[in-house]
Amino acid sequence: MHLLNRHRGKAAAAALAAGVLALSACGGNGGDETSDDDKIKLTVSIFGTMGYTEAELEKEYEALHENIDVVFDGDGTNFDQEFRPAVESELQAGAVTGDVIGMDEQAMAQMMAQSQYWLDMNEYGYDSRASEYPEWKWNIGHTVDGKLAGFGTDVGGIGMCYRTDLFAEAGLPTDRDEVAAAWADWDGFQSLAQDFVDSGVDAAFLDGPTQLQNMLLGQLAGQGNGEMYIDAEGNLTLDSAAAQESVNTVVELNEIGAIGPFVSWTEEWNTAQAEGGFAVMPCPAWMLGVVEGTSGADNEGNWDFAAAPGVAGNWGGSWLLVPATTAHPEEAAALAAWLTAPEQQVKIFEAVGAFPSSLEAAEEVQGFTNPYFNEAPVGEIISTSVAEFPALEYGELHHPVKQAVEGVLNGLLDGTYSADEVWDAIQSEAENAVALGGGL
Repeated sequence: MHLLNRHRGKAAAAALAAGVLALSACGGNGGDETSDDDKIKLTVSIFGTMGYTEAELEKEYEALHENIDVVFDGDGTNFDQEFRPAVESELQAGAVTGDVIGMDEQAMAQMMAQSQYWLDMNEYGYDSRASEYPEWKWNIGHTVDGKLAGFGTDVGGIGMCYRTDLFAEAGLPTDRDEVAAAWADWDGFQSLAQDFVDSGVDAAFLDGPTQLQNMLLGQLAGQGNGEMYIDAEGNLTLDSAAAQESVNTVVELNEIGAIGPFVSWTEEWNTAQAEGGFAVMPCPAWMLGVVEGTSGADNEGNWDFAAAPGVAGNWGGSWLLVPATTAHPEEAAALAAWLTAPEQQVKIFEAVGAFPSSLEAAEEVQGFTNPYFNEAPVGEIISTSVAEFPALEYGELHHPVKQAVEGVLNGLLDGTYSADEVWDAIQSEAENAVALGGGL
């Protein structure tokens, strides 16, 4: 089966642009408004390209529930810079505009530590859905005192996006199975990077430092005890194997000239994707739609998708949460449950490539291919990547520490730091991040 294209280019490009978050433009509690015909209005506050609008789920749900008016608000919004700060402000003010709120994995520990903000959907019998999910995905949707606050949407199984045109120009293999074999481990990846650099092709091998470091961080943490930067008590764990090896790999690749100067999510990064400024980019499942939307129709077939080096891994994925302030708790919980049901997760995967966290849905999409990426078997590659992958340790302060680490790595590329200065700078900036806090 083909992975369908439903005009996701516009939506994916919008996810990379700065926009105005409608969440904070409205006042009052979620669900207070009704439409002209007195239907119950339920607002779903989302970010990036979560796929609900692309899969046209609003119309489908309204057709099934004639008394409900569903509004998806925030499509295309940047999570880190706009969405998350707005949600934090609304929760603190007690004026949450969403009846259902999308939330990225990196913020879940922080959100689930604040139990008072969330409805307990166990009260409506949804604890019966536990068997639909991998245990770790289900557990993360619970508050620290056991409330069922949210349902899992997608998971971020990993692979590598690469430019076949640039690989061919460099004299490297272009067939995805041959590429995957060449970088079956990270030593092979560095060897291929060296070959690309030595070829003299006028492009970077890798887009920048942070995409690779994020992917490798999660991959390595999953092999160990799940620790990355910080533990549940707020103690830095920068000496974890995952943090150490992921940063050191970036430093080594930079030393051979394999990393491009493109900061993730900037206009320069977008342009380089479209114009062949780099040959390889780590791609969790949700990134495929971003690449297609940013690179455009002219690059269909220039991009391909192969299994990542090393073992399975997960990077990202989201949940739908129901805030305690919703005026329509039962209806909001029912909507969140329906949007995350296996059938809807398959439709979203078809629309934007977000890989299902539902076990049933994941099995159903294993045979899907993506025509934009040369009919790459994305379902097979991604499902293999996330098979039995354990949960990672996301402490409440993971996000500010992550930003500190990434700031130093970008500084390595622009000359702010030398290779010898990276770890001292990371330690200092991470300590500052912890000191400043970051909880609600």
